[in-house]
Amino acid sequence: MWKPILTYTGVFVTLFVAHIIAAANDFDLIFRLIAAMITIQTLFAGLILHWIGGKCIHARYPVISLGAGLGWAYAGMQLSWTILIWVFAVVIIQYGTEKGLKYNRPAEQTNG
Repeated sequence: MWKPILTYTGVFVTLFVAHIIAAANDFDLIFRLIAAMITIQTLFAGLILHWIGGKCIHARYPVISLGAGLGWAYAGMQLSWTILIWVFAVVIIQYGTEKGLKYNRPAEQTNG
């Protein structure tokens, strides 16, 4: 149970630190690529957890704070109503992921 969560967290923290280092050294292209990866990882947290062997519901509550942090970053690190758009986006994607994966079970094999 913990291995996928720790893997996701480790990758996220590594990307987060790398984007700070890239920004501090004026590596604009690398910064943008890493920011895009962080955005994708945040938007699809439940699906990524599912892909790496975890349960998508483990991302249910963390995506709210991750979405707020992403909104904060895209709002220029200032309070803005656009932060709510990011929070709503990640919550809607997480909800859709949970509902979509709820019925995603392999078909039963028949012997014959």
